Amino acid sequence: MEAHMASLRVTAAAVLSLLIGPLAWAQDPVVAHVGSIVRVTAPSVSPKRLTGTLDGANESFLRLSTTTGPIVIPRNAIERLEWSRGLHKPVLKRTLEGAAVLGAFGFVFGTAGHDPNEKEPLCGKRVRCAAVGAGVGAVLGLAASAFAQPQHDWADVPGVRRVRLILRPRPDGVAAALLMRW
Repeated sequence: MEAHMASLRVTAAAVLSLLIGPLAWAQDPVVAHVGSIVRVTAPSVSPKRLTGTLDGANESFLRLSTTTGPIVIPRNAIERLEWSRGLHKPVLKRTLEGAAVLGAFGFVFGTAGHDPNEKEPLCGKRVRCAAVGAGVGAVLGLAASAFAQPQHDWADVPGVRRVRLILRPRPDGVAAALLMRW
């Protein structure tokens, strides 16, 4: 009976280790992004940021598939790793920029003196001019964003930054701290 219990314990430990092993490896934030488009900053590997598909990762290296071919990057060379959340057009950004710029122009235009020979001024009140300018700017911003190229929405992969310099002002100067982690 005792031999049967020992055998059962060994079997249970083996099954448990098989189940927990992948969960422990899944704790690595990089492994969760295998198959995603990533952007890697590793100055010792390449002076430019590398962009490609993350093909694989282990404790020591990342394997990146780029347009020029596969690249293996040592993890200790990586200063920053970002992943793409997808392609997006900056519709809201351009709409708000157009509304703000032309709204401000309309506000300034509303305060300018009008030609006394005009029968009816183009825009008589500041608020009305600002509203018209903002509306026209929003429409122009929407039109501009319709023709814009989609851009990647990059987000940092948490826990990858290796070295960070922190500067804090002090009454008698500046304090500097070097934070290193992986």
